[in-house]
Amino acid sequence: MRGLVSMVLAALLIGACGGDAEPTTTSSAAAATTSQPPATTTTVATTTTTQAPATTTTQPVETTTTTTSTTTTTTVPPSVCPLPAALPDGTLTFAGGSGDFDGDGNEDALLTYQASPDMWRVRIVFADGGGADAAIVEGMDFSPPQPIGGHDVDGDGADEAFLTVGSGASTAEIGLFDIATCVASRITTGGVPAIFPVGASVGAVSGLSCPEAGSIHRNFAQFVSEDNYEGGFEPYTLAGAVLTPGFGDGAGFTADEAFALAVLDCGSLALP
Repeated sequence: MRGLVSMVLAALLIGACGGDAEPTTTSSAAAATTSQPPATTTTVATTTTTQAPATTTTQPVETTTTTTSTTTTTTVPPSVCPLPAALPDGTLTFAGGSGDFDGDGNEDALLTYQASPDMWRVRIVFADGGGADAAIVEGMDFSPPQPIGGHDVDGDGADEAFLTVGSGASTAEIGLFDIATCVASRITTGGVPAIFPVGASVGAVSGLSCPEAGSIHRNFAQFVSEDNYEGGFEPYTLAGAVLTPGFGDGAGFTADEAFALAVLDCGSLALP
């Protein structure tokens, strides 16, 4: 009983203390305040490595230009010409002429010899040992033909053979031979062997000259009166073993000028 009374008194006391206050209704729990510490930004120092552009240093290359000089050498094949038969002992022979008759750059020998009482022949002996041989004339009685030498008349690189083939009272008669493929052929004009007189008399003068490659000139003058001669120059063109005459020039000469024509004027050739 005493306990129940105590509880009622307590309730009355509590109600008296709080009668003036407005009731407070809390419908939600106190808002939770979260205090987050300020964000700390950590700046990590970035080390920037700047790589210099790669520099390639190329040492100057020394360029050496070598100029090779190419020399074209034309080799003439060894001659396949057979060597003519040896001359019998006691054969009358005239030697001493020479020329490059096969165009190989070497001097070949030129000679004439009496093959029989009425026939003379010319022989070319090449430097490599081969040779060529041909008849000069047959059945004619004249002074022995003699070799003069070689001169390149047509400009083909090989000499033609010059030799005397006869003589007159005051002239030497010159004949020519062409040498090709191991054969010596008499040079002709008008279908007959070409003969050029060289010499002079009181009434007539004649000579032979080679002023340019590919041609040969017959020079001549005839006595007219006192110190006057008339004559001219007759050119011939050589092709193979044939001489073709061209158109010449006429001229007047004094006696001295006319006699100056009476020579063989082809390179270094001289009459024997």
